[in-house]
Amino acid sequence: MAETRSFTVRPLSKQTRNDHRDAFRVYLSSSSLASLRLRAGDVCALYVPGEASKYAIAWNAVENIQNTVVQTSRTLQECYGFKIGEKVAISKVDAPLQEAQTVSLVDCSDDDKITRFGTIPPNDIKYWAWSLEFPLGRCDAIAIGLVFELELKGQRRTFKVANMSSLSRDGSTLLKFTDTSKIFIGEDVVPLEQNKSYLRVHSTGLGGMQSQIDSINESLADFSSDASTLVMPAFYEHSRGILLYGPKGTGKTALLEQIRGAGWRKTFNISSSTSGRNTGDAEVKLRNAFQEAMRCQPSAIIIDQLEYIAPRRTGMDTHSLTATLCECLDMVKGALVLVVAATRHPNDVDDVLRTPHRLATEIELQVPTAQARGEILRAICGNSSSTLSDALINLIAEKTHGYVGADLFALLQLVCRKARKRQSSEIFACTSIVDSADGLMALEAKKPLIIEDVDIVSALQETRPTAMREVFLETPKVKWSDIGGQHEIKKRLQKAVERPLKHPQRMKRLNVNSKKGILLYGPPGCSKTLTVKALATEAGLNFLAVKGAEILSMYVGESERALREIFRKARSARPSIVFFDEIDAIASRRGSSSQGGVNVLTTLLNEMDGIEELKNVLVIAATNKPEVIDPALMRPGRLDNILYIGPPDFEARKEILSIWFSKSRIHPDVEVELLARKMEGYSGAEIVSICETAGDAALDEEDETGHEQDIRMEHFEYALHQVRRQITAAVVEEYERWGSSTDL
Repeated sequence: MAETRSFTVRPLSKQTRNDHRDAFRVYLSSSSLASLRLRAGDVCALYVPGEASKYAIAWNAVENIQNTVVQTSRTLQECYGFKIGEKVAISKVDAPLQEAQTVSLVDCSDDDKITRFGTIPPNDIKYWAWSLEFPLGRCDAIAIGLVFELELKGQRRTFKVANMSSLSRDGSTLLKFTDTSKIFIGEDVVPLEQNKSYLRVHSTGLGGMQSQIDSINESLADFSSDASTLVMPAFYEHSRGILLYGPKGTGKTALLEQIRGAGWRKTFNISSSTSGRNTGDAEVKLRNAFQEAMRCQPSAIIIDQLEYIAPRRTGMDTHSLTATLCECLDMVKGALVLVVAATRHPNDVDDVLRTPHRLATEIELQVPTAQARGEILRAICGNSSSTLSDALINLIAEKTHGYVGADLFALLQLVCRKARKRQSSEIFACTSIVDSADGLMALEAKKPLIIEDVDIVSALQETRPTAMREVFLETPKVKWSDIGGQHEIKKRLQKAVERPLKHPQRMKRLNVNSKKGILLYGPPGCSKTLTVKALATEAGLNFLAVKGAEILSMYVGESERALREIFRKARSARPSIVFFDEIDAIASRRGSSSQGGVNVLTTLLNEMDGIEELKNVLVIAATNKPEVIDPALMRPGRLDNILYIGPPDFEARKEILSIWFSKSRIHPDVEVELLARKMEGYSGAEIVSICETAGDAALDEEDETGHEQDIRMEHFEYALHQVRRQITAAVVEEYERWGSSTDL
């Protein structure tokens, strides 16, 4: 058995020949050739895990390269789908290249040339085939995907090798063109039955998309000539179109690239720029693409950002290619032509395309879960997974709520930069304590990058998911330790947030749904807002804070639109928390003279418990006026978890004082318990205000004496007389009466 070794794909430093003579040579060092028992000109096999082997011609590198590197041309990379930095295994093939019996080429000239020259007339095909013999014969070897440019009769066209066969029919990816090889062009291509095809999308390089890839491959089975031995009934029609949709950064374009490389004879790209001002030219290009796809079956037409080509109709003057696209889709009925389109939201696409006879299969790419995020991270790392251990990958996956694939890729780049900065500073610190010669040798020695927890934590503090970048909010930095007392409230809030994330199976077993909303009510200054900020920080969720009064607008419909936009962002960044401070401004009882109006309240009710279910989005509202809130908002399924946050008790006051004292300079004579008793009935905000007023008094004394002062008991006595208690017993009794009433 031939020896196999793994090499890293690197590009050639020199320009390859335009005639493709050396396109499929792979350049190795002399020692690598010797270890593989290869000589220049020998045939070798290249292997990538999970893919079939591909053939190439071994060659001696003209420059000094490492023994772990293989240099390849860009042409080979494009034809075989290899990427720079990818690991490939190489082994010797104990047989010469087979001679090509037939070579099938297709005209893949750009749309402008097809529009100008038209398709090749049947009578001219033989002349183009004869002219192609010379460039094909000059190549060392040919493979599917190889592209040639040829000029004849004043027309410069581009041809691609779409298929080829040999007498042995061993499925070799590389053949030798000879004088006896026959050329077929366009409609004269070798029928599929002579060289069976099997179309399949692989998950290589894609993470968290297995279910979507399985659905796509189920549709591709209709286009594979050897996919099944079953005969489908007469009424069965294969799918003509697939619509991929999902938020920005979820991998729609990456998945389209994988579909493009599934093994089609030819693929056609329809870009968003096709829909320009000149609708006539755009229609011609679209029709030509479909006509060419009919001639190169099985083929695929890829359309990214479909909403720009066929947008939802909003008026008579909407520029759209919808009618032409529908006509073309109807034209390819029964043909082996698949249209795959992508959009952010299916409702942005014209409804006439979303029918069972056109874009019948709709596949959603959702914001990934923690497990899917782990798969995406492993797919991004690839063969460099040793740099990032499984423990670190799991840490990132758990901490990146709402991150999509593009966000995770950007995060990893920042993590690497953080690790490089930390590691470089450590190396320089070590070299500074040795002599200059040893230090220079240490700097020249290349060391692998080592990523640690601190790099990940630092990078997470500087990044936000895509869906949250347009929300200009500072991430809360408040922790539970910053809030004194309220232990029962903290426990109930933690359960409401953490159970759906950490124990969904336990909840499903008992048929318990997660809470959708929580209402915090109580007197002003009792840490309602602070508690929600701490909840968001400790849970690591995306946090959207909204003041009720900020939503209201004097323009009709603007308030409702702003509210819908808030929930749209929350859904795209889930799991998330939407916090409505002063909820009474937009949710007053209907029929009252509230400024918010009935429509804003209705929109809020629909978003929380409407047709579109609110999943992994927790709505928390706070108010000082619970009695004015509409009862419909507090029924089960909405703000049904109602928590009272009252003035702190004795133990809570002690905790608040201790937290504040830990960050200040307090005289040893100050007794926390004595102060806590004197502050009975004060809110948390008032207690902090008393402490700050006492601090101001100490600063005043410093100005007078010129000496540094600690905060003493007399400063607190002064502050107690300055800060008035605003929560009376009657106010507290009113809140408690409302909470115990049954008519909410």
